[in-house]
Amino acid sequence: METVDWGLAVGRIEEEGKMEGLRKPVGAYLVLVAIAVAVFFIINPLLADSIEVPDVWYILDIFMVIALALGLVYAYLGKQRVDAEEGISRSYLEANVIFFAVAAVTVLFLHNWFSLLANGTDSLDGNHQAWVIWAFVDTALPLSLGVLGCRLWRGA
Repeated sequence: METVDWGLAVGRIEEEGKMEGLRKPVGAYLVLVAIAVAVFFIINPLLADSIEVPDVWYILDIFMVIALALGLVYAYLGKQRVDAEEGISRSYLEANVIFFAVAAVTVLFLHNWFSLLANGTDSLDGNHQAWVIWAFVDTALPLSLGVLGCRLWRGA
């Protein structure tokens, strides 16, 4: 069975320009998801009596997982591009920090999201660890994806 070098495969796709045309739309999507998550995270305590807040989060979670997947792909491409350079430069640090920040948020998000999907809202009752992880994700996701989205929009 032949193994696939994913870095080489992704590099070929990027070289052919197939990913280049999607940079701005993906960047815009990442920024919009980042803004939606940040705004709703801030205002959801005010809405607890008027709407079903978990239902809104269920919908946002779907947009968030798509954004995280896209963010990982584009952050990896950026990291791969600067890893070939010699030495540590500003672009090297930026690309690596963004990639590992998105990766960390993705791991924490998926951990809590799969627990929520498997156990329902019962997984949150009295589980302070889950609430802290959600608070971290809902803070770090807008920051990391917002920065990455802006970089993609600018073409950096």
